[in-house]
Amino acid sequence: MNAIRLSTDEALQMLADAFAEPVPLAPDMPRDDVGGWDSMGSLMLMAELDERFGLQLTANESRSMRHVRDVLDYLRANGVLDG
Repeated sequence: MNAIRLSTDEALQMLADAFAEPVPLAPDMPRDDVGGWDSMGSLMLMAELDERFGLQLTANESRSMRHVRDVLDYLRANGVLDG
């Protein structure tokens, strides 16, 4: 389990930063509505999760994420997200 834990708001801000998204993200936002969640944004997310938490998000896992909540669920399942 990771020593670093995030609140949902902190996780949403981390995702917005990784995707260089200027508007606040919400859990129910689909991937297509997040402008920076393209192939480069996915790589940035993978690098961020590895650097901050030591999580190895695979390309297949990343491709299967269709909503912001899918990333939050991944963080929760890996002991990073509170709640």
